[in-house]
Amino acid sequence: MTAHAQLAAGSGTNAAMRQEHWFIFGNLFVALSAGALALWSAPMMLAILYINVWLLANPHLVATYTRIGAIYSRLRWRWGLIVVAPLLILAALTIVALAYEAAGLLALYFVLQTFHVARQSYGIARRHDRRLQVPFRNLPYLLIYLFPAWGYLHRSAQAPQSFLGYPIWFPPVPQELAFAVGIAAIAGALFWFARLMYSRGEKPANEPFNSFVLSHLVISLVGYVWISDITVGWLVVNVWHNIQYLIFVYRQRRLGVVTENSSEKSDNVSARRKSLVGVLKSPATFFLTCSIVGAVLFVAADRVGESLLWLGLPTILIAHFVLNFHHYLADAVIWKRRRAGRPDGVSRG
Repeated sequence: MTAHAQLAAGSGTNAAMRQEHWFIFGNLFVALSAGALALWSAPMMLAILYINVWLLANPHLVATYTRIGAIYSRLRWRWGLIVVAPLLILAALTIVALAYEAAGLLALYFVLQTFHVARQSYGIARRHDRRLQVPFRNLPYLLIYLFPAWGYLHRSAQAPQSFLGYPIWFPPVPQELAFAVGIAAIAGALFWFARLMYSRGEKPANEPFNSFVLSHLVISLVGYVWISDITVGWLVVNVWHNIQYLIFVYRQRRLGVVTENSSEKSDNVSARRKSLVGVLKSPATFFLTCSIVGAVLFVAADRVGESLLWLGLPTILIAHFVLNFHHYLADAVIWKRRRAGRPDGVSRG
């Protein structure tokens, strides 16, 4: 490789790492700002909640389904995932609603959502991981799970009575247990930070991985532990989680397009000098499509739920949770198949 090529490659790598840091810390800033505004006043909290639902959560749900066709070429698998799975989820949620009403549904949602956020962070951290041989390699992955687990135990010990305006139930957890897990999480994080400081500057390619894990720990600490209001804390985590996933899915889709055409466009100066419209066209199309389809699904679930209220069940919650839990399932199955089919695939849930 010539000196000029090495310089160009190094410059490209540095630019890519800067972009990763912008995505990671920009998302963290947006989520923490949303939490600060939500704590400021109840009307602001409602405004951010609606923005999150319509512009982030619904598109996030739809983004998962954009990958089903690419992963599942066999019609039988797609039919089972798209048709059979939602019916089974509907039956399970109906049983939970009959036994425990809205509180049971919200309890199930909160624990599954907490696990889903951790699994997504685990998978994206795997994607960022460029470490070859480092001591305590698995410690950051343990922390990715340990901090949300601490947060869930903290909420259980806190025993909030309502969430998103509905009653919620948490298993009784001694405050001492939550405190002990918190001490373990903080001790593990401090040990990991000390390792980073000791090896600082050795491998710049590891920086996006470390930054991403740090952002996950910060958002978990703030959303699950530091903010006492369970709804506002959930909102902080959810905003961060939704933005993270939308960007990740869009970039994965674009990666395939760029790979197919890289040989033709690598030296094309005009391609690097696109107009602003040309640059924004692809992401705008993706996010707008996900937003429109997500809004349609949300309204449809709302209408179905309202029309079945005569059954005496929280059917609005059931309808929306069918979409959410099916998304969790589809997301897990899709990415597990990616890992089975590709060595560098992401394992997520």
